[in-house]
Amino acid sequence: MRPHMTQQRRISQMELRKKKSEALIPTGPPKPDYPCPGNLEICYKEGCEEGKISADPFTIEVQMYLEMKGFPHKVHIVNPDNGSKLPEWFRKNNWDGVLPMAKYDKEQYKLSSAEIMMSLEKKFRVPLMSAGGMGAGRFRGKTVKNLTLSLLKSNRPYDDSNPDWVDMKNEFKQLDDYLVGCHNKEGDYLKSKKFSLWDLRMVPALYNLVTIAPHFKPGFEIPEDSPRLRSYLNHAFEDPIFKKYCPPLKKIIRYYEPKLGVRVVLPDDA
Repeated sequence: MRPHMTQQRRISQMELRKKKSEALIPTGPPKPDYPCPGNLEICYKEGCEEGKISADPFTIEVQMYLEMKGFPHKVHIVNPDNGSKLPEWFRKNNWDGVLPMAKYDKEQYKLSSAEIMMSLEKKFRVPLMSAGGMGAGRFRGKTVKNLTLSLLKSNRPYDDSNPDWVDMKNEFKQLDDYLVGCHNKEGDYLKSKKFSLWDLRMVPALYNLVTIAPHFKPGFEIPEDSPRLRSYLNHAFEDPIFKKYCPPLKKIIRYYEPKLGVRVVLPDDA
């Protein structure tokens, strides 16, 4: 009896260790044959469940970037407001609760989608996502993201009496001019023939804006004096990697409703 019980005990202990190791397997693709960050972990906000599409542009940027780089990683879905599911390293290094957040190579901690992508791109150049140099870095999507809320909250129309619209229109025109100077033809990406780091910074935020603006504040459209930007967006919105992470209309609207303090009734809400 004793040898039999000992064997059973050993088997159960081996199964337990196997289950623990399986629980720590990172998400994402298998480890590639080029340098990549060690033990990469990413924290996303609650509502951005792994394997499900998110409407948060910052989350979309990082998800697309990590897939295109092929970096294996472990995901944590957290809520800094109530302390839900926060890893200890998050508590110690992110007092303000900035998301997304990344940890890699033992003691490397990066806050925000921009810092995560730029720091990883600087250290791990293969596959290269910043082709063409840093010139397109002028367009980081920050202006679009900052102006989207104020533009849609404002009671002013989309004309020159609205300073937010004037600023947004200027951003559109500068981006349009940059596309002309960079490629001198329509339909290309920023600084590249395929989706790059610079496109990741711009496209999710612009997609959210052009998708939800008609529902929160009708009358929005990309100005006619930015034709190359229009062509660029039509091209980018159809890119396979973006379509994979592109959020549906309802999800985008529900994401912005609490930010704008408005409830939008959709046809399928009945």
